Amino acid sequence: MGSSICDSGRGVPIYVSTACLTGQEPLDRRLERFEEHGLDHVELGGGVVCDGKMLDRLAASSRSFLVHNYFPHPAVPFVLNLASGDEQIRRRSMEFAMEALELCARLGAPFYSVHGGFITDPTGREGPGFAFPAPASADAGRRASERFGTAVEAVLARAQTLGVGLLIENNVCRAALRGRLLCATSDDCVSLVAKRAHGGLGLLVDTGHLNVTARTYGFDRMAFLEAVEPYVGAYHVHDNDGTADMHEPCRPTSWVIGALQRHRRRGVPVVLESKFDSIEALRSHADWLATQLVARD
Repeated sequence: MGSSICDSGRGVPIYVSTACLTGQEPLDRRLERFEEHGLDHVELGGGVVCDGKMLDRLAASSRSFLVHNYFPHPAVPFVLNLASGDEQIRRRSMEFAMEALELCARLGAPFYSVHGGFITDPTGREGPGFAFPAPASADAGRRASERFGTAVEAVLARAQTLGVGLLIENNVCRAALRGRLLCATSDDCVSLVAKRAHGGLGLLVDTGHLNVTARTYGFDRMAFLEAVEPYVGAYHVHDNDGTADMHEPCRPTSWVIGALQRHRRRGVPVVLESKFDSIEALRSHADWLATQLVARD
């Protein structure tokens, strides 16, 4: 088994998402493969299937876990949207998030991370993501933001009783989706989190999402990172060409590396979320990323 991967500058581990490998397999098999290659800090997310018995066994593991968004996949699928205008979807989303918080408490995970809300509920898939209808009215965004804030506060209250943090992830907004998603700009994110940060609410900054959204809205990525930096509780690290959420590995010349070196908060965990065809390629990239994340003065 290989050694565990840490950010060599701070001793902070680099987590790897279960979604980093292409294809889908049982969670226990994916975790076995991770363990064989020294990947013992794992974010539980996509790419795996599991049952309740497997989740019970995780609690006895010595590995460190994070729980992200739509995990574990429910028996009856739905699109998680804490801002939904459909009360049934919004309530189901809140229940799912609270169940995920319970899992975090069982696993000793420091926080649960969930996607920012959607102004409209998706109608299906479109390319690498969902297809969203246009808002029905000019004030749809405001009303969705209010619903989202109320739902987040309810979930956050449960998180506080469990001693678990709650992080909201910035959305990925392709050009076709402009005006249909919350948590796209730094103003969106800060206005949500700033007044609730004392209660344990923070941000999960996804670099791939940020790259696409910055291109769509024409804002500066570094300015976004600087504005949200005080509230960041974790980072998802991957890259793309700015047109879609491709989950590509960061190259040595990637803007992401410089951005993390400059704006990453001390001690904040990094989660690798790029896609790889092999476990060997994943481990090699994680090793390389660890060498890049040196401590800031």
